[in-house]
Amino acid sequence: MVRPGVMGCGVPARGLAALVAVTLAAGCASAPPARELTSPRRAAVEDEVLETAFMCPMHPDVTQETPGMCPRCGMSLVVGTPFDMRNYLVHAHTTPERVQAGEPVTINLGVYHPGSGDLVKRFEVVHDRYYHFFVISQDLTFFEHLHPEQELDGTWSITVTLPKPGHYRLLSDFVPTGGTPQFVALPLTTAGYDGDLLADTATLVPDEVPKKTVGHLTASVSFDPTPLVSALHVHLTFQITRADTGEPVTDLQTYLGAFGHILMVSEDAVDYVHSHPVEMIPAGIDPETARGGPNIIFEGMLPRPGRYRAWAQFRHQEQVLTFPFTFEAVALGS
Repeated sequence: MVRPGVMGCGVPARGLAALVAVTLAAGCASAPPARELTSPRRAAVEDEVLETAFMCPMHPDVTQETPGMCPRCGMSLVVGTPFDMRNYLVHAHTTPERVQAGEPVTINLGVYHPGSGDLVKRFEVVHDRYYHFFVISQDLTFFEHLHPEQELDGTWSITVTLPKPGHYRLLSDFVPTGGTPQFVALPLTTAGYDGDLLADTATLVPDEVPKKTVGHLTASVSFDPTPLVSALHVHLTFQITRADTGEPVTDLQTYLGAFGHILMVSEDAVDYVHSHPVEMIPAGIDPETARGGPNIIFEGMLPRPGRYRAWAQFRHQEQVLTFPFTFEAVALGS
């Protein structure tokens, strides 16, 4: 899934010391209010008509007219509007309002329909959760993958602790019921940050050796094609071994219904790719009893040439381990 993270239609209202409740939208004009879906084929929105279909919540390009399973990831198809390119609106506020590095802060998130402006309260389950939430620092050294809890009023909340003063991106990944998959970014700047936002942008250096050890595991990654090419579907294959013996690991546990998760972010933190392994858990198998490895393959499309930071996550022996990698993608035809 690729969604641009360019800020639009939002202006910081309280300066750098507060969370800016901006929304990322394709356009700033208000859309007409929406009505409920009246059939699995069409949804009326005042003067416009939105085509609906059964779609994969993870791969919205997989659509059909009847219920079924996604041939790429095995998820059940849901009724949605896969051809509606509007971004839903995400508003946020923090408690306390002034975010201090090193101290817990609760982030409250509300999702609003781009047409009606109504608070959205129903979501589809994607990889065992209704809402995936990522926090990354502007220099791309800090990463967390979290899952907010829904409150009685339909909003969501999560508590985080940011490690140092600076600028952060809050990434919301969700599928509204009857809508389209969303990947929306919001900015957060801590109190006490007096740096230069441009100067503090990440400067990535591709890994000379694409091999990392975290805890008791080592992950090595290979690329197809080599080097990776932007604007094409590419594959990243991770080989997981034991750090002490080098023995291949064949008993990886599932993490949120898959044998791994990966988030890839461009150097300027504009483009994000959230991907999952191409290997599906067989139907009828309890994901908690499934085991995988040593090779885990991720597929994705990097929208632009340039350098990317990736965080690959795997679960083994009840531990979720995160492996950061840095690589470069070249332009198609270069």
